[in-house]
Amino acid sequence: MKLENNITTIVVDDEKPSRDTLANYLTEFCPNLEIVATCKSAKEAYKAILEHCPKLVFLDIEMPKGNGFDLLRMFKTIDFNVVFVTAFSEYAANAFRVSATDFILKPVKVSELTEAVNKVRENLKNKSFQNLAALLENIESPSGLIKKLVIPNQKGFITLDPADIIMCEANGYCTTFFVVGKKRVSSSYHLKYYEEFLPPKQFLRVHNSNIVNLKHVAGYTHQGEIILSENLRSPLSKTFKPGFIQFYKNRKL
Repeated sequence: MKLENNITTIVVDDEKPSRDTLANYLTEFCPNLEIVATCKSAKEAYKAILEHCPKLVFLDIEMPKGNGFDLLRMFKTIDFNVVFVTAFSEYAANAFRVSATDFILKPVKVSELTEAVNKVRENLKNKSFQNLAALLENIESPSGLIKKLVIPNQKGFITLDPADIIMCEANGYCTTFFVVGKKRVSSSYHLKYYEEFLPPKQFLRVHNSNIVNLKHVAGYTHQGEIILSENLRSPLSKTFKPGFIQFYKNRKL
């Protein structure tokens, strides 16, 4: 008997042992999760998703005749949560993390699986979905640099274009983004977390608590302040001053 609060789920993997193992783990360790289909290809999964309208899809990335990303591109609107499952660690990298998208590595560990399902439960409770469009855009970036940064919050997420970020500022263990249009966006992640994702030729740490977008630098004062767009200012510490001054001199040439 189907229950209203069941999380209807589809498992997509071209390898039968992997499909069966994942389905068995979900059945045993994830209550109120109902597997409505298991699929071995993107084409088969596309039909199953249209038929069953699942709330969750466990999606293998590397499959013959169309990978997991190809499947997602078939949909104009993705109104289901996705947990990617992959044996290839190169996929478990920045594009996933900055897009706030869940993935688990093969061989699947029960602890990581249940954690991913719990996150999906929260998403469904809050009626929010991952920004898979941002993930696809970041994955397809030829330079390997991020095009969209997804900032999770209590209501879901906010997507930022790095070019619109004027400054990032540490606020305890959190980060505040100062964005074009005099907007502020807060994240529960610390500044160091975001530093590795921001384009290094565009963003520069100028203080233990501040990273600035060099394209928004308007000047520098003898009092040790960097003047930025929209009347924002950032302190410049002695540690980071040589690198900033070098940039500023080159910019003036």
